[in-house]
Amino acid sequence: MISWLAASFLVVGFVILYKLFALVEKSRRVFTITLQSLGIIQNSGLSDEEKERSLQKNATRMFSLFFQLLFGGVVALVIPIVLVWLAGRAGLLSFDSVMTVTFSPTFLVGSCALVICILCLMPRSQEHSTTKYTKLERISHQLAFNTSLTQVAISRLEDKLLAKKLFSIRNDNPVFITSMPRAGTTLLLECLARHPEFASHCYRDMPFLLIPWLWNRFTGIFRKGSDSHERAHGDGMLINFDSPEALEELIWKTFWHEKYQEDRILLWEEETHEEFENFFLNHIRKIIYLRKEQEVGVVRYVSKNNLNISRIPLLHKLFTDPIILVPFRDPLQHSASLLAQHHNFLNIHKKDPFVSEYMKAIGHFDFGENLRPVDFNGWLNKRESQDPLSLAFWLEYWNACYDWLLNECSELVHFIHYEALCAHPESSFLALAKTLETTDTATILEISKDVRPVRSREVDANEVPDAILQKSLILYAELQRRSSV
Repeated sequence: MISWLAASFLVVGFVILYKLFALVEKSRRVFTITLQSLGIIQNSGLSDEEKERSLQKNATRMFSLFFQLLFGGVVALVIPIVLVWLAGRAGLLSFDSVMTVTFSPTFLVGSCALVICILCLMPRSQEHSTTKYTKLERISHQLAFNTSLTQVAISRLEDKLLAKKLFSIRNDNPVFITSMPRAGTTLLLECLARHPEFASHCYRDMPFLLIPWLWNRFTGIFRKGSDSHERAHGDGMLINFDSPEALEELIWKTFWHEKYQEDRILLWEEETHEEFENFFLNHIRKIIYLRKEQEVGVVRYVSKNNLNISRIPLLHKLFTDPIILVPFRDPLQHSASLLAQHHNFLNIHKKDPFVSEYMKAIGHFDFGENLRPVDFNGWLNKRESQDPLSLAFWLEYWNACYDWLLNECSELVHFIHYEALCAHPESSFLALAKTLETTDTATILEISKDVRPVRSREVDANEVPDAILQKSLILYAELQRRSSV
């Protein structure tokens, strides 16, 4: 009996030490770096010099991880064995008997079951205690986040498998909903996604968003529904796996990494990136095919992506007839909402680093630790308000955004007055239907019945410089004058 207990101690001791030395995480990193390297080799958008630099960097990391795993694994194995050997020397047990039991078929099978139980019963680290994601979901998301280039390479297989189906799907009149966060973009997306004429990304497309058809085929084997729950913003909006979501930015982030600076997002011009263009256009066709496979008639792509506001001229270059909707709100109400969400996500990211990692990976740089404002006309270096925890910062950001839109993009977008849309939904959605060039007004009117007026909040603007406040009021008046709704 004592030999079996000692053999069990060897297994338990090894597993505990393996976890303490973080060797599980290091093993995952080796796997993801390997997949990254394969993606780099296959990425035709990188020059030979860029590939060589990236591969050398990965090789250095792999070399370091190899020795950490080797050293940690040996130590995790040796320490329990040494302790059992010392117990044998002290006459407490027979070391040879313990080794015989350890390598017996019965014990090997039983020890595998024991290891699984230990790993399942081990408590989660405190830093992840608030997340709704399971351990398996976190691992799959981290794997996906670190293999974007590999997914791009695999997507070419999707292109070939779906070639005939994708050829028949057109990209006519896509709708892009974009603005600063908290402007009503989510409401517009949810309304249009309910219309049979539109197809959008949804939560089911995560985490392997870049290969949506293959991922949906795989998960479809054991797909299940889910109850709706309130999203992290705490704004009362309920979501589930089939809810439309802003996921498109992950694609832009994969191909345009130089635009994402440490503290800001740079503007896109009418730039050229052939590999991105081919990928993006085919990806849109895949989303239409996935969402509307059984639909008859024309189906159009719709996305909500706040950062599309930084690349409106490029969207018009990629598509001959895009419809770009830019909702806007009362500047003080909007800025107060932005500030409140920044506080909210600072707290969420502090409690649960995985949420921060997730949002950063999918390109949500709107709030919290990941905040990277869009640098409209270099406003970040010229701003008066330095502190993102102040109302003045967000109002100045609001001014920079809508000033740029009015002066540079007013002929390329349709401005939507959010408060008016919610106050008079029937007439506003009829006007929106005209903007969207859809003849199915009956469905639009039915959707409008679920829209409710916006609740305003008390906003103390005493500490906001008068020049910033006055500029926001001038811009707001001009936006109202140009609004389609």
